[in-house]
Amino acid sequence: MSSARSDLLIIIGVALATTMGLFVLHKWYGTFLDVQYHARLQEAAPTEALLSAREEEQKALQAGKVPLSQAMDAVARAGRAPSISPAPSEDLSAVSGWIHRPGFKPATAHPVLLPVAPKPAAEPPAEPPPAEAVPAPPAQPLKLRTAVVKPPVAK
Repeated sequence: MSSARSDLLIIIGVALATTMGLFVLHKWYGTFLDVQYHARLQEAAPTEALLSAREEEQKALQAGKVPLSQAMDAVARAGRAPSISPAPSEDLSAVSGWIHRPGFKPATAHPVLLPVAPKPAAEPPAEPPPAEAVPAPPAQPLKLRTAVVKPPVAK
C-alpha cells in the first residue's frame, strides 16, 4: 500500500512539474516570437497599397468645398449638428436577456435616509411657537418603486 501511494505521489508531482514547465516554456516562446515579429514589422517600410490609400485620402481632404482647418473651426464654434451629436441609446436589447435568466433579481435601490435636523441649544424661547407650526417628521427611509424593465416590442 505504501509503495502504491508513493508511486501515485511521484506521478502527480511529475505531471504538475511537466505542466508548469510547459506553461513557462509556452509563455517564453510566445513572447520571443512576438518580439521578433514586431521588430520585423517596425523595420519594414509601408506597403505600396498603404501609401496609395493615404495619398487618395489626402487628395479627398484637399478637394473638399471648405478647407479642413476652416471646417474644424466652424464645428468647434457652432457645435455638432443634431443629426450627428451623440445621444443615449434607447435600445434595451442588451439588457433584455438577463430578465429571462433563472434566478435573475432586478436591481433594487437602497433606502435613502434623510438626516435629522440638529436640535437648537437649550435656551428658553423668547416667544412661544405659533400653534400652526408643525414639527418636522423624523427621518424615515424613502420607499422607491422598482419594476422589471420590459423591452419595447418591435413592429
